[in-house]
Amino acid sequence: MVPLLRRSFDIRPGEGLPVLLSFLYIAAVVAAYLLAKPIRNGLYLEEYGPYALVYVYAAVPIILTVFVRGYSAVAARLGTRAVMVGTLVFFSVNVLLFWYAFTYHYVPLLSAAFYIWVNCFGVIAPVQAWSFANSLFDTRQARRLFGLIASGASFGAIAGGMLARFLVGPVGGAVNLLFVLALLILAAAGVVIVASGRTRRRGLMRLSRPAAPPVRRTFRDIWASPYLRHMAGLVFLVAVVTQWVGMQLNIEAAARYGGDADALTGFFGTFNFVLGACSFVVQLLATGRALRTFGLAVTILTLPLALGAGSALILLLPAFWPVVTTAALDQGLRFSVDRPTYELLYLPLAPAQRAAVKNAIDIVVNRIADALGAVMFGVATAGFVMLPGFGLGLRGTAAINTVLIAAWIVVAWRLRAEYVRTIQDSIHRHRLDTERASASTVERSASDALRAKLGGGDAGDVRYALDLLELQQARSWHPVLRELLHHPEPDIRRRALALLGAGGDRGIGDEAVRLLRDPELSVRTEALLYLAREMGTDPLGRIQELGDFEDFSIRAAMAAFLASPGPTQNLDAARAILAAMAGSDGPDGARDRAEAARLMALVPDEFPDLLSVLMADDDEGVARQAVRSARAAPREELAVPLIAALARPGLVDEAADALARIGPAVVPEIARRLRDDRENLEIRRELPSVLVRVGTAEAEGVLVDSLLHVDTTLRHRVIASLNKLRLVHPEIQIDQGALEILLAAEIAGHYRSYQVLGPLRGQLKDEDPVLEAMRASMEQELERIFRLIALIHPREGLHDAYVGLRAANPAIRANALEFLDNVLRPEVRPLLVPLLDAQVTVEERIAIADRVVGAPVETAEQAVVTLLASEDSWLRSCAVYAVGTLQLHALSGELGRIEETGDEALRESVRAARRRLAGEVRAGAPQEPPAPPEMGLNVGAG
Repeated sequence: MVPLLRRSFDIRPGEGLPVLLSFLYIAAVVAAYLLAKPIRNGLYLEEYGPYALVYVYAAVPIILTVFVRGYSAVAARLGTRAVMVGTLVFFSVNVLLFWYAFTYHYVPLLSAAFYIWVNCFGVIAPVQAWSFANSLFDTRQARRLFGLIASGASFGAIAGGMLARFLVGPVGGAVNLLFVLALLILAAAGVVIVASGRTRRRGLMRLSRPAAPPVRRTFRDIWASPYLRHMAGLVFLVAVVTQWVGMQLNIEAAARYGGDADALTGFFGTFNFVLGACSFVVQLLATGRALRTFGLAVTILTLPLALGAGSALILLLPAFWPVVTTAALDQGLRFSVDRPTYELLYLPLAPAQRAAVKNAIDIVVNRIADALGAVMFGVATAGFVMLPGFGLGLRGTAAINTVLIAAWIVVAWRLRAEYVRTIQDSIHRHRLDTERASASTVERSASDALRAKLGGGDAGDVRYALDLLELQQARSWHPVLRELLHHPEPDIRRRALALLGAGGDRGIGDEAVRLLRDPELSVRTEALLYLAREMGTDPLGRIQELGDFEDFSIRAAMAAFLASPGPTQNLDAARAILAAMAGSDGPDGARDRAEAARLMALVPDEFPDLLSVLMADDDEGVARQAVRSARAAPREELAVPLIAALARPGLVDEAADALARIGPAVVPEIARRLRDDRENLEIRRELPSVLVRVGTAEAEGVLVDSLLHVDTTLRHRVIASLNKLRLVHPEIQIDQGALEILLAAEIAGHYRSYQVLGPLRGQLKDEDPVLEAMRASMEQELERIFRLIALIHPREGLHDAYVGLRAANPAIRANALEFLDNVLRPEVRPLLVPLLDAQVTVEERIAIADRVVGAPVETAEQAVVTLLASEDSWLRSCAVYAVGTLQLHALSGELGRIEETGDEALRESVRAARRRLAGEVRAGAPQEPPAPPEMGLNVGAG
């Protein structure tokens, strides 16, 4: 039975006990209230009549305002759950005192006092019960479970109605039912006591002694927030409308039963029983499903639309049964649909704020609305002692109520939008806090680490830090680098001087002159170059002064001197020297060529032909220096050698930056290369990063044309680049049809990955490289899906949601998922949300995949065959690896076909798998898995 309930109502492991306790708490409270309500109505209407109800409704807010102040103060000292138990015990004792007073010391005002007491209990106890439920579940759990939990209210209504209907006679009248009422309230207290020791609290209940902000500050916060203002407005309108519906029912019931207390108690008990039964069925069959499927967009409008129809019926036929029907719609839908929907509205609030706001709105605002509604009803109908009324009947009050319902619908519709915006604000704050903390930590740690390494005593650490600075072209390290000019290692002195010169530091001229006498020739050479480049010093004069310089130093210094701008510039002579250095070979050839490439940056526009040659140099250090000089010479004729440099991993970043500096002129060549399937794939994968740096509308157009590329790594980088460029050029119109086709394919592919993952999980260990490869690939698939959605729906919040889904805090993850559930298109939502919801298991996703994609994958062999057919070369390599690991001899023929068509890395994977199949590698022996590709631009969905 229990497993059936779990499946029917989507209860996940660990949720059963909190759901049961919440259900019982709400059921006991509502049963008590709906038992007290008929007793209250019967006693009061018998004594005073229906039109006197306006007086007791007006008195309730005064009592509740005093209660809220005291409740908040006590809760701050004792803790929320302790106060809940104390409040329920206090109410139970009150009931016994009322019984004693009604039995032995009856006075006419006692029924009025009891009416006020029941109204206060009907506000306070349900608010506490729903606060209890809010403390146990996050946004997503609440959306799944609040429909079931709210059925406790309907169950309580059934119980309360039955007790009032069938016990009023046997116990000796309405007054003696107060004993049953006291027991029900004590039962609710018992549930809270059990929950205190058996459930984990979250949100507003996590702290045992929550802070209690002043009531005035709470109302200032409500007024300052559009979301909370709309919530307060909704509560106000709901209270007035439902109060008027209840007044109409009391008037008609009193007229029908002649003011007989026991008859009225029986009628209202029967009414509550029937409505409770109907509500219970609605909640079990429809409410949970409606909340999960439609969310607030539909359920928040259900009650006002139903009451609008009921009021229209009263306008047409002002009689007893239309009034009963409208009241039935009110009570039935308020407990079954409207209440769980309304409680969801509190979950986006910060836990520290939630309790105070809930008390202020649900208790104070609600009862103020009751008071004003009562005054309005009195003025509209029979009036007051000193103030005559307008004498409106059922038709007149129904007309006014219809206007109020229209306002209710408008506020509810706007509140739904504010709900989504509030959730977005919460996940946006989380993203900003995360990025701020991450950036600050990374920047501070990187800066501290570099400074520590540069200033450390280990020469290896210093060299490593200098490598990073040379790669970054850093210009902000002059104070630290100057200290290295005295370092004992000559190569460190030389590199520090070179970096200072590249950074334009002209304050070390005296140090450079000192270094001309350094014991190491390379340091003296660097000092001579610095003086020639930065200080305009004639190198020949210095050389004659000092002597002991090699031919290389003389040539380099002369080239620097002749190429430097100024009256001594002679580019023809400089070209002759640099050309000779660029063609140098032999033991010191690489040194000459690298220095030539570095010197060409002095006059970047004059030597593009020489730079093109040096960028293709076999020595990576020479090629890197040439690329760096090309950054200072953004000329179109350098595009081809720079694109070729993208194939060399050590040059990628600097070559891409140098290409982007050429500007829009390079875009046509990049477009041609991206379209050419014969082009080196590694080069094509790097070209999107160049287009991002160019950042023009033409660059975005080229990326759009490359969206459907078969290579997953290239497609990933194209999509990521489009996300970034869309921020710069939001006016670009991308073919929505193509994007939606690609999104559907990516979602289907992601579900297919789950089908493949299922059988492999049963055959491989969790840390197996194949499973790790599958998970990494699926993470990339999910990122592509997010990025495509951001292109189709370029709205704020998707990046926030992407970051929020990866948060450690489950409440943030739930809010991110709830945001997506409210903003995604209906055709995408049911497919994508289960992929993101951490509460959906892998098995459930596989079941959805079998239904959506078809062709279930039932065995590990079928899973590997699917991977072998993948377009992703990395996954194919992993599948080959799995063939050997799982000893799938039947797939040896597939290995042969892959060996014939694959690249060298894939062929090596095939050979390793064959060795495993042949038993040349013992089972369980470690084997190097295929390395994943670098996807690049992995910056979330922004």
